[in-house]
Amino acid sequence: MIHIVVSDEQARLIGESTNNVEIRDRNGNLLGYVTHGFSEDDIAIARSRAASSQLRLTTPQVLDYLRASNRMSN
Repeated sequence: MIHIVVSDEQARLIGESTNNVEIRDRNGNLLGYVTHGFSEDDIAIARSRAASSQLRLTTPQVLDYLRASNRMSN
């Protein structure tokens, strides 16, 4: 994984922010974001999914399913 080391000042600004932070190059081109927490859209999607009657599986159930599928394909 690639990583970038920011200056102490940049780290302070990112750490103190309570909103998303845009990362831009010297020319002002948007490179990406540092996100903090969940957006209102994220929360709405989670609430909608929690209220649905769709099948939900735990992580161990999914892993068991994948292991069983892998055994069958070998």
